[in-house]
Amino acid sequence: MINMYSMFMMAEEAAEESSLFSADQMGGYAATILITVFNVLLVFLFFKFVLFKPILGIIKKREEQINSNIANAEKQEEEAKANAEKSKQAIDDARAEAAQILEDARASADEQAAIIKQKAKDEASEMISRAENEVVRMKRVAIEEMKDEISDLSVEVAGRVIGDVVEHDKLKTLADKHVQDLIKEEVDEVEQ
Repeated sequence: MINMYSMFMMAEEAAEESSLFSADQMGGYAATILITVFNVLLVFLFFKFVLFKPILGIIKKREEQINSNIANAEKQEEEAKANAEKSKQAIDDARAEAAQILEDARASADEQAAIIKQKAKDEASEMISRAENEVVRMKRVAIEEMKDEISDLSVEVAGRVIGDVVEHDKLKTLADKHVQDLIKEEVDEVEQ
C-alpha cells in the first residue's frame, strides 16, 4: 500500500508543481505559438506563391482578354455604324442620281419627241408642197396639152366653117389667144 499511497502523493505533488501558468508551461505555450505562427506563415506563402499568384495571373489575363474583346466589339460596332451611314448615304446618292437620270431621260425623250414631231411636220409640209407643185405642174401640162388640142380643134372647126377666108396661121394665133384667155379665167376660178 505504500506504494500506491506514495504514487498518489507524487502525482499530487507533480500536479501542484505543474500548473497552467508555470514557467515550464509558458515556455511550451510560446514554442507552440511560434511553431503555429511559422506554420500559418508558411502555408500563407505557399498559397500565395503556388496557388493564388497563378490563379490571379489567369484571372488578370482573362480580364484583359474580356476588356480587349469589349474594345474590339465597340470598335466593330462603330465601324458597322459608320458603314451603315456610308451605305445609307450611298443609297440616297444612288436614288438622287437615278431620279436625275430619269428626269434627264424624260427631258431627252420630250426633246426627241418634239424633234420627231417637227421633222414629221416638216416632211409632211414638204410632201404637201411637192404634191401641190406636182398638181400645179400636171395641171399646166394638162392645160398646155388641152390648149394645143383645143387650138388645133378650133382651127380645124373654124377652117371648115369659114373656109379659106382667113389664113390658117392667123386662125391658129387667134385660137391660141382665145384659148389662153379662157384657160386663164378657169385657172383663176379654180385657184380661188
